[in-house]
Amino acid sequence: MIKDYLIAVAIGVWLISPPALADADLNSARALLGEGRASEAYDRLAPLEFDRSGDSDFDYVFGLAALASGRPGLATLAFERVIAVDPNYAAAHLDMGRAYYALGDLDRAEQSLGFARSLNAPPEALATINNYEKAIAARRDPKRLRLTGYIELTSGTDTNVNQATSMSSVDIPAFGGSYALGSSSLAQRDEYGAVTAGGEAQLALDEKTAVYAGGDLQLRDYLKQNGYDIGSIDVRAGMVFTEGKSFYRIGAGYNDYRLASDRYRGVATALGEWRYAFDQSTAASLSAQYNEIRYVTADQRGNDVNVVMIGAGLSHLIPATRPVTAFVGAFAGQEREERERTDGNRALGGIRVGASIAAHDSLDVFASAAAQVGLYSRYSSLFLVRRRDAQYDLGLGATWRFAPLWSIRPQASLTRNDSNVAIYDTARYDVSLSLRRDFR
Repeated sequence: MIKDYLIAVAIGVWLISPPALADADLNSARALLGEGRASEAYDRLAPLEFDRSGDSDFDYVFGLAALASGRPGLATLAFERVIAVDPNYAAAHLDMGRAYYALGDLDRAEQSLGFARSLNAPPEALATINNYEKAIAARRDPKRLRLTGYIELTSGTDTNVNQATSMSSVDIPAFGGSYALGSSSLAQRDEYGAVTAGGEAQLALDEKTAVYAGGDLQLRDYLKQNGYDIGSIDVRAGMVFTEGKSFYRIGAGYNDYRLASDRYRGVATALGEWRYAFDQSTAASLSAQYNEIRYVTADQRGNDVNVVMIGAGLSHLIPATRPVTAFVGAFAGQEREERERTDGNRALGGIRVGASIAAHDSLDVFASAAAQVGLYSRYSSLFLVRRRDAQYDLGLGATWRFAPLWSIRPQASLTRNDSNVAIYDTARYDVSLSLRRDFR
């Protein structure tokens, strides 16, 4: 409802009489409200309430400041004073409705909004009224089912289909020499086509709590390297709930991963997440996740692991002519071998940063970078070291929304794994173009 709040402020300013424009206190409060600093606006006006109560211009701006700073009860008193002086003050009726909505008094909120509508409200005000009336209807009938979905077609080039090294020979210290690798053990390049589709159902149990279930299907078909064709099915379910500025999610999921149509591995997941919005622009998150990774083929079962991960992140919207959203995140975790994995357990941690800029009303440009370090516990009898990997990821792309619910996304990514064990020293480039259709 942030947009509705800004519209309401604009409507109120438009209706205030000219003499009030010379009022330094009100002008300062209006400026603070426009900057999203509602608590400061309220603190500036609150000491003046006793002396200026009954002044419609003051009461209206004071009501806005009280409402936007989380004091809807005080806001209704201020708006009532405005309406007592001017019963046809349309903006005051609209914002009275918003205040009653915040208090949970839906009947009075609907009554105030309806009266504001009857006073020849301008189009911006009508849009706000419509949005609140829809929200009121949703709160009165909270068990609402929301369905969303998408389908995406992609064409691209992958320079390392098999995630292998590009070095033609490697040193094996235990054997005292350098050994050539066969062509099948070297990085393979190929073009591919892919289709991804998914959907989710969310059922609101009340105004704060909802349950969800969904799934995704991905198929990637390589032009030549058909042994590496990918099929992936994800299913998930869980619960979300909100409390004030906090958002919580708990859930579970399962991924079935296939190579060349044959089952390759399964991953069972349990997760929990907390997000907190400090204000309109800044939010933080904490998460914890547990995975059980189990391979199907006999030659891979030694790689079975259980994984515990924790993470934290921060995002911030930088207001500008073309707004920029920046984020930073960090994570740490542990892989515990289920059987005798060659390299043993792995401790890992990393960071990720990125930004997205609204280059145009229908075009977003994004970039990201990540670094991850992994240290294994078992000493290699062949390479005479404990394996240590440092993986770096770079991504760049754009999303063009050329029509409602339709978008095109060109994207390029680089993954570099720098390892002290030569066969795991790899690089991979992926360049793709995707066409997406959303359903909601």
